[in-house]
Amino acid sequence: MTQVSTAPVATATAAPGPGGRIRPLLAMSGHPLDYVGGLRDRYGPVVRIPLGWRDMYMISDPEAAHEVLVTSHRNFAKDVMSAGRGTWAAPLEVILGNGLVTSDGAFHRKQRRLIQPMFHHERIAGYGRAFAELSDDIQFGWKDGDRLDMQVEMTELTLAIVARTLFDVSLDSDVARTIRTAVPRHEGPLRWDSLPFARHLAKLPLPGNKRFYEGRADLYAIVDRLVAERRRGDGQGADLLSLLLAARDADTGEPMDDLQVRDEAITLLMAGHETTASALAWAYHLLGSDPGARERMHAEIDEVLGDRLPTVEDLPRLAWTDAVLSEAMRLYPPILGVARRALTDFEVCGRRVPKDAFVAIVPWVVHRDPRWWPQPERFAPQRWIESPPSADAADELTGHAVRPGRPRLAYLPFGGGPRQCIGNTFSRMEGVMALATLGRHWEFEPVPGFTVDSLARITIRPRHGLPVSARRRHRA
Repeated sequence: MTQVSTAPVATATAAPGPGGRIRPLLAMSGHPLDYVGGLRDRYGPVVRIPLGWRDMYMISDPEAAHEVLVTSHRNFAKDVMSAGRGTWAAPLEVILGNGLVTSDGAFHRKQRRLIQPMFHHERIAGYGRAFAELSDDIQFGWKDGDRLDMQVEMTELTLAIVARTLFDVSLDSDVARTIRTAVPRHEGPLRWDSLPFARHLAKLPLPGNKRFYEGRADLYAIVDRLVAERRRGDGQGADLLSLLLAARDADTGEPMDDLQVRDEAITLLMAGHETTASALAWAYHLLGSDPGARERMHAEIDEVLGDRLPTVEDLPRLAWTDAVLSEAMRLYPPILGVARRALTDFEVCGRRVPKDAFVAIVPWVVHRDPRWWPQPERFAPQRWIESPPSADAADELTGHAVRPGRPRLAYLPFGGGPRQCIGNTFSRMEGVMALATLGRHWEFEPVPGFTVDSLARITIRPRHGLPVSARRRHRA
């Protein structure tokens, strides 16, 4: 049992970690995933990583993560950016304002209660038809043998879905065009997210900063326009923007003002767009390296759907397709990390973490713990298929006896606790229905000689895209 306490423990020792200040900073700025995984292997479940003038404490034990994110979540704040000496990183506030991802404390809890009903399963199910139809639309221009960049294609698909469900506009609208081109997601302030002096870097008159702020102004202007149009309407829209405008605080009956509606709308847009696109792209990358898993998915799709589009009612029968998506998000989580600031000294796994420390939980590292994930680097959707428990059962991957159930937060692609991504059910349903829709007619082969690399900043996506050869399926 992992020892976790938010009270100081006299016997707790300082967390181990690498020395120096510059080398860890360069490693985190370059290829952080390889670096942090190696640190866990060398130093254990709590690692102190010196970055600039401040230390980051990486926690990779699932029970300790549960303590930080769930059990004692009120002893940790989201404002890791502003604690301690100066400012740590370029906050997402520069694009998301005071939306759900960036707000904290009582205000965040109030906004969460206000927005949560919009993401209940029954309401999301109403978007199922759009998920399937838009996934079907995206493939109409493809030809057998085409070379496609699946990161680009899946980004277009998720853009079409977010444009329809959030704003009730089409992919060829000026709204979608602005979303597509306005904000350089890996330029300007967002590229400095792991560096000291980030706020200062974000203010320099650099070309990337200039493009970012100009694009942000365009995005804000078009969302403000949509808000004004909805205000003039009858308030009966079913898109998420209309629901944000119609929401009322349960205690006061007050609506959100237009600025807060814009912040929440852009948060839903940015948080749900690239993350789902990358999850789908990684799923196709992994299927391309495992023909057996791909054939099993296609067989399931053929059996469940035949020639028709999927519906929400089909999801329980698409178990292998769902497992493919789950395993893709285990190996390539949508987000780089979850960060908190400790409001008190606390002890975890026998290590002391001081007040105001920057605490980070990196799903990439947690998801590769061999205690919970035998052969953790292996793509194995069968991990997610339930089977009757048996005392004599052996793990399919290792031949060893089946281990006890995994801790809940051994898998946290959407974070955990009260701040878990509010759109996690939306994203999962969208992803499975996209895989099932496209899988009716297409399979994708990796391009020979192309090495896929990951780019980890705020999200984890293919660094140079994900080229594949599209092959039209010919079913018996």
